Amino acid sequence: MTLKATCPECGMSGDMAAFVTQGEHNQALAAALEMPALLSSRIVRYLGMFRPASRALASAKSARLLGELKETITSGVIERKGITREAPLRVWVMALDQLLERPPSNLPLSGHGYLYEVVANCADRHAGDVEKQREEAKRSGAKAPANRPPSAAFQERSTDDVLAEHRRMAERQANAPRTQKVPSQTAKANEQANAPKRLSDLLKGAANQGDQQ
Repeated sequence: MTLKATCPECGMSGDMAAFVTQGEHNQALAAALEMPALLSSRIVRYLGMFRPASRALASAKSARLLGELKETITSGVIERKGITREAPLRVWVMALDQLLERPPSNLPLSGHGYLYEVVANCADRHAGDVEKQREEAKRSGAKAPANRPPSAAFQERSTDDVLAEHRRMAERQANAPRTQKVPSQTAKANEQANAPKRLSDLLKGAANQGDQQ
């Protein structure tokens, strides 16, 4: 005896097992669609490692495997043997490529444990590469001052140089007004020196005119 069911959308009737199976297919499809596009084709091939030799992989198992995998991938970390490592998308690409290129001999797989071990190893290599790049960046950064433009060198003058520059500017400003007043003071002194001579000349000229009269 079979149980009948009717689709609420299209009204089609059929065995309830078909509707359940279709629902499991939909769940598996939804989980697959939520995977990063960069991993989608790799994950489909990876799921083939779970398929028994004599039959197809059940939709319910596909949905479960995809859901577990999606949760781990989106967490951004992988934890194995009590150690948590960063596992960005690049690490998953490396791990899946390695696993697909060199699959284990004991197929079909029963869980994600084998993949997670590969991901952990790839995460360690990735962390080592990142640290190496940081060290190289530090070394290249230490040589940067030798190639800096003159403006950068000017900005890093010592305090004594800056104070000396300020003193020179102050001295120039203090000497500038005195230099401008020198011509006027000299002219006034010459005028005062010449004034008596001009007065005596006038008196002598007046006396000479009186004698002539």
